Amino acid sequence: MAPFVDQNAQAVKFLEQPWRGEKVLQLRTGKIKPVFGKERSAIFKHERSGAVTVTPLGLEGDEHAFEFHGGPEKALMQYSLAHYARWRAELPQSHDLFVKGAFGENIVARHANERNVHIGDIIQIGNVIAQVCDPRQPCFKLNLRFQVKDMAKRSQDLFRTGWFYRILKPGTIQAGDEMLLLERLNPDCPVSKVQYYLYHDVKNEQAMRSLVDMKGLGSESRNIFLNRLKKQYEDQSLRLDGMAMDIWSDYKLSSKKKETPRIVSLIFEAQDPREKPDPVLPGSHVRLRLGGKLVRAYSVVSGDSNRFQLVVALSESSRGGSHYIHTQLNVNDTLEVGKMTASFPLSGVAECEKHIFVAGGIGLTAFIASAQYCQRGGYPYHLHYLVRNTDDVALKNYLQEFGNNITIYDKSMGKFFDITNILGQVNDRTHVYCCGSERLQKAVEETAASMGIDRLRLHFEQFEISTSGDPFTAALSDSGKQIEVGGDKTLLDALRDAGLDIPSSCEAGNCGTCRVGLKSGKVEHRGTGLLGAEKCSAMLSCVSRGIGTIVLDL
Repeated sequence: MAPFVDQNAQAVKFLEQPWRGEKVLQLRTGKIKPVFGKERSAIFKHERSGAVTVTPLGLEGDEHAFEFHGGPEKALMQYSLAHYARWRAELPQSHDLFVKGAFGENIVARHANERNVHIGDIIQIGNVIAQVCDPRQPCFKLNLRFQVKDMAKRSQDLFRTGWFYRILKPGTIQAGDEMLLLERLNPDCPVSKVQYYLYHDVKNEQAMRSLVDMKGLGSESRNIFLNRLKKQYEDQSLRLDGMAMDIWSDYKLSSKKKETPRIVSLIFEAQDPREKPDPVLPGSHVRLRLGGKLVRAYSVVSGDSNRFQLVVALSESSRGGSHYIHTQLNVNDTLEVGKMTASFPLSGVAECEKHIFVAGGIGLTAFIASAQYCQRGGYPYHLHYLVRNTDDVALKNYLQEFGNNITIYDKSMGKFFDITNILGQVNDRTHVYCCGSERLQKAVEETAASMGIDRLRLHFEQFEISTSGDPFTAALSDSGKQIEVGGDKTLLDALRDAGLDIPSSCEAGNCGTCRVGLKSGKVEHRGTGLLGAEKCSAMLSCVSRGIGTIVLDL
């Protein structure tokens, strides 16, 4: 694809105006969490108030999902607020997503940008001294973040990626602090110049020989130029495009047997097995196409990507998924299965003192792989398994291997789960995971809050959630079409029936994959897949419901 060309000369001229300083508008940090259905990222950052400590590795409380996303030369990332208005005008379909902090920046300021900030610039920010060292190399997560298939490439081709700082003098920064240019080491090399040779004129050896000797340039860009001088050219496609969201493969159902009167165990085998299959990681899910447009996600209990086990309960409020599996799916049937993804992973395994798993009924399936992982690695854990009666106890062959690390609470036998007692064991090095009914999760969350437990140490996943409610109308802003959503139907299903290909993963409000833009109207938000600040401009189509008439950015 040819580079995008910025046609607005007046805007470019504004961006090129000299920069000597300005004020910090916002500071933002983020925690790692599953996003976009399968990826782990800290791109969703929240605004910080007051002074925030800055170390050589960045802002206190900021996390990076992958090692190469952080480090001393990526301590802080800044993005120009001036770019957002351009993006909203150029990509109106994602208009509501282009808001402060959307690119995952730590520093929000208005005027500094890639055309007037230079590599090697030494800048005082609050009482911190920082040095500009590298352009941000955008990756495919921007495509997912903004729902634009080539967003990463657009941002690098238009020189709107943001840039990184290394920290020369640690200290503190807060919103309102002055940013002041102290020294410009390379007056002829704005960040955009390095971007030009990184992404466009990639074989200009004369330029690259000059750049590798430039003061202040970060090692990431320097190493790219050094490798190119050795005729070693990197493949940028994986960084820009990532993995496709929907990768479907054919699997045959090789075994189906009853675990309990209402629970079945299923073994699926790949029709085109890989030589090196992917393992089942803690919190892994797959999506199944169950006929027509019915797509449902289920926790993977065991196996690998060539042969895996699912366990599915017949839900009393089934919208078709579990009913189809129990009554229509037969041995030797072939289904399309999505890529196995770890969308409910363990957190802080290395430093965590103990993992506490709370499983209500079939929510047990979310924790078998996690408990086995802890068992193999010697990580302390305990699994609390809540059932209505003995007939509901599933996966007994797995439970035996957990020994004293599992407690079963059989309600029919008068053995009840004491939430307060269990949460009383939680400290600042404990993580609690809960998968079960909405009632169970609410009880855990409210009890934890009353005990002052840090919300960041609680992790929830619902295997089912109430999706019914009053009928409503969804108007599509692009076409003007109106879609009636019945009381027993989800917005996701209604949109698919109308011919819109809306991606989804968990279909229980956990992952956020099925989000759609909201232009106007009231919404009854359900699920945990949206941050609070996003609820004014988006909704989860799998579980949330409109009130009256809503207008969607579709």
